[in-house]
Amino acid sequence: MPTIVVERPNPLSRVICPCCFLLLALTIAACDGQRQRLMTEHYSSYPESVRRSIDKGNILRGMTEDQVYLALGSPVCKKSVDDEGRSVTVWLYPPIGRDACVTSAFRVYFEQGAVTTWDYFKIPTRYTDPAGGVPAY
Repeated sequence: MPTIVVERPNPLSRVICPCCFLLLALTIAACDGQRQRLMTEHYSSYPESVRRSIDKGNILRGMTEDQVYLALGSPVCKKSVDDEGRSVTVWLYPPIGRDACVTSAFRVYFEQGAVTTWDYFKIPTRYTDPAGGVPAY
């Protein structure tokens, strides 16, 4: 007659799983709250071309970080780099490879809080701080 083995669940998993779900729910709620606040308080004051771009999920040069957030959502990673004496912030969207802050499909570059340019990659491209500078705009 075969032996039946009954495995008992790890009691720690009963605590960890619900905590993970709660943390995920709170994170999503916070993001939705920020988006809702921006839409309520600022969206109507944006120029029509910016509102159209946000609605279509596109970006334009000169958009603010809040406007890009409304159009594209939260980046998977943000980096600040020094490019020939200029401070540049790079937002990386969604990762193609394993490391979200190294590989990405889409990158948005900001100077002084406004979009200067962006890159789109169809194949995994490793992000490194720019030795030769950020893309020309």
